[in-house]
Amino acid sequence: MDLGLTDRTYLVTGATRGLGFATARELVADGANVVLTGRTEESAAAAAASLGERALGWRPTTPTRRGRAAWWPRPGNASAAWTAC
Repeated sequence: MDLGLTDRTYLVTGATRGLGFATARELVADGANVVLTGRTEESAAAAAASLGERALGWRPTTPTRRGRAAWWPRPGNASAAWTAC
């Protein structure tokens, strides 16, 4: 199903397993770029690697504007953020 998400960027928290990972997987499958967060950088990176080049794993440590600019991988603003807690 094409939901029109191609090239939009989403931030999904709690995305290394369970509902968060399933959400990230479906977003990537529809062509979206996804930034996945997790409790550790390693778990986020592993989850992102399993989803391919449209996914980036990140462990949030810097809530400043400069910190966000350092990790946000694609130009433009996020299309949406989704939290799986």
